[in-house]
Amino acid sequence: GGALEITDFAPRFQHKGRSFRPATIMRHIAPIVGSPRVRVRLRPRFEWGAQAPEITRGSNHVRYVGPDQTLRLYSTAPLSYLLEERAFTVDRPIWILLGADESLGDGIETVGERFLFRTRDYWREWVRSLSIPFEWQDAVIRAAITLKLASFDETGAVSAAMTTSIPEAADSGRCWDYRYCWLRDSFFTVHALNRLGEPRTMEGYIDYIVHVDAERADGY
Repeated sequence: GGALEITDFAPRFQHKGRSFRPATIMRHIAPIVGSPRVRVRLRPRFEWGAQAPEITRGSNHVRYVGPDQTLRLYSTAPLSYLLEERAFTVDRPIWILLGADESLGDGIETVGERFLFRTRDYWREWVRSLSIPFEWQDAVIRAAITLKLASFDETGAVSAAMTTSIPEAADSGRCWDYRYCWLRDSFFTVHALNRLGEPRTMEGYIDYIVHVDAERADGY
C-alpha cells in the first residue's frame, strides 16, 4: 500500500557532563508514499527467554513485568493495535519507545526527536576524531560504531558481540552466547579501533583486566 522509513536507535549523548545511555530502544516509523500498513509484534521475555511477562496497561503506556525487571512501552500508535498485533495504516509519523519502567518528562514525540537529534550529533562528533580511510568510508564508520558499542562504559569490558543463542551450524545443538568478554575477540576490537585512532577503548579495557586480575588475587 505504499512505502515507509524505519529508524531504530539507542539514545546516547552527553547530558549534564555525564554520558546518558539508558537501556532504551526507540523506533521511528515515517510514511513516505501512499498508505502503508504495518503490524508491530513486541514480545519481550525474561529469564533468558523462558518466562513471559505479566502485562499491565495504563492510559498512555504498557508495562511488561518480569521477576527482576520491568519494561515500559510508550507509543504514539494506538496501544491496542500493538498489544493485539493488529495491522494498521501509517498515515503520520509514529514513535515507539521501549525502556525502563520510568515516566517520561515530556511527550514521546518531543523526547524522540530530541533523543534522535542528540544521538546523531554524538556519533558524528565521535567519528570526527577518527582516522577514517578514504575508501569505503560509510562501511568503516558503521563498523567502528558497532565495535564501540561492544565496549561497556562502566567497566571498560569489551563484549564479543551483542548476540546470544546463535547456532554454530544447522542442527548442531551448539549455541554460543557472545555477550562475554573474551580475550581474543576483545583484542580484535581494540586493535581495530586503535588503527582508527581511538585508543580510549583500549585504555578502558586495560583497566578492566587490571581489576579482574586484582579480584582473582583477592580470592573473589
